[in-house]
Amino acid sequence: MSIKLSVSNIAWQPDELEDHLKLLMELGCDGVEIAPSCIWKEPAHVSNDEIESLKNLISKYNLVVPAFHALLFNRSDLSFFGEESIRQQTVLYLKKLIRLAGMLSVKVLVYGSPASRKVAEKHYDKCYEIAIDVFRELGIESERNDVVFCIEPLGPNENDFIMTADEGNQLVSDVGSNHFGLHLDIKAMADAGEEFEAVFQKYGRILKHVHISEPGLAPPGSTGLDHNSIGRALSASCYDGFVSIEMKRGFGNTKDVIRDSVAYVRKSYFMV
Repeated sequence: MSIKLSVSNIAWQPDELEDHLKLLMELGCDGVEIAPSCIWKEPAHVSNDEIESLKNLISKYNLVVPAFHALLFNRSDLSFFGEESIRQQTVLYLKKLIRLAGMLSVKVLVYGSPASRKVAEKHYDKCYEIAIDVFRELGIESERNDVVFCIEPLGPNENDFIMTADEGNQLVSDVGSNHFGLHLDIKAMADAGEEFEAVFQKYGRILKHVHISEPGLAPPGSTGLDHNSIGRALSASCYDGFVSIEMKRGFGNTKDVIRDSVAYVRKSYFMV
């Protein structure tokens, strides 16, 4: 088993990308996860030259891009469970991101975006049926582009549609596509009251990606989550993909915070 490490680019300012890619290389990281709107103002409309330039820059520092996330961060107008026309626009936009991921050799897209999947007063079962149809369509597009589109269960503090690993796995099963998979997020699992050892034992073999995160997207280890035991549970499973540190800016000097976070995550997830 060989778990690999990446850090999301939401940890620094968009114009600081190259400095932080250099830092990740120096720290021995394997990749940089990308929130596309932290690279381009409108990711769906980037040129081939811009894509090639980013590929070359990341390759320069011997990194890969294991995943896209925060897919709809810049598009609060898009959602699945409202008007049909809005749903169609959302699917079309996500298909463009899937194609962009394929061009960058990204293998996973993490769909969290809780505002875009809000059920609220709508009928849950009807929303679930819509989701199956939508994700089957996105699965077809993902297959064309050699990527896996993943559902991210999010806990009740963030979301009311697909809150647990079991619910996520059931959706993956019902969609029935090899290109639609399960991603898990540590803070979301804690929010949902998940038993980490049981969940990882159950789903480690099929997991496509994992976010190491804290409430408020604070640096790992700063809010009381026991990452040592979580790391042992993940290591004991058969998971062999990327773990990606997902933390936002605003917790001090970004380079110092990243250095400390990478060291902490290596100790918790790689030395067990």
